[in-house]
Amino acid sequence: MKKILTFALVAGIFAAVTGSVSSTVQFEPVAWGNVGLRVDNITKDSAVFRIVEAGTTKRAIKGIDFEAYLVEMTGKPPRELWLRAKQADNNWVDYFYTLEGGLRNIGMIDGKGSGVTQVEDLDGDGKAEIAMFGTPLSFMVGLDNSKSPFLTNVLGWDELRLADVTARFPKRIRTTILFHYYDFLRAVEQNDAPSEKSAALGYYANSLQIGEGRIAKAWLMRNVPSEELRRWLLDNESRMVNTFYSYPGCRIAVSQTRELPIDLPSCAR
Repeated sequence: MKKILTFALVAGIFAAVTGSVSSTVQFEPVAWGNVGLRVDNITKDSAVFRIVEAGTTKRAIKGIDFEAYLVEMTGKPPRELWLRAKQADNNWVDYFYTLEGGLRNIGMIDGKGSGVTQVEDLDGDGKAEIAMFGTPLSFMVGLDNSKSPFLTNVLGWDELRLADVTARFPKRIRTTILFHYYDFLRAVEQNDAPSEKSAALGYYANSLQIGEGRIAKAWLMRNVPSEELRRWLLDNESRMVNTFYSYPGCRIAVSQTRELPIDLPSCAR
């Protein structure tokens, strides 16, 4: 993976250097295959990252900070573009583009309630995968949002776009399962009811991802410390499962829209 561009909008510093903040200032274009990458339309509040081909803007992505990398995701040259764009609300949106068959988006990840933690070839097949985490269960009734459990997911190339390939990486998911397992035992020992709910939900949801949901549920039903918690888990089970099966799909979108960002669908069910 090669980092090819970094831009941070710090209006005060920029103004001090240039004497003013001007939308006519732009950084020298960076080449990516037969297209160019540049940042312009710089104001005190935002800037625009452009993907330009033959003098025409093909994509215009608004943000306040940008990081751009070239990373092999399809197994065929040229490498793909991974663009991180920080928004005014301090969330990052991750965009992935390929030039195979012409410029096109193969995936976008909204940073609200989720995030990319790693882009790397995890299985040695010459194609980078994307490790990410998310908190899609934070809306569950009766759950303390500050203690929301998290899911670990892995995305990879499916010959057309980025898709969920989490089931191919059970070892990675078991690390998250064990985290919630031990957090549950700690919460029970400390009589911490809000944390018991969070940890139990995280343990069950992550176990579903590698086909061990029944085992996790059976263990929880034997070990929850109260009938109240057992009933809460059973009452919310269907909603949790529905959310699990829609995630990460509800956070992963593909769009060939010229101007970005766009609103992405919510994971709430």
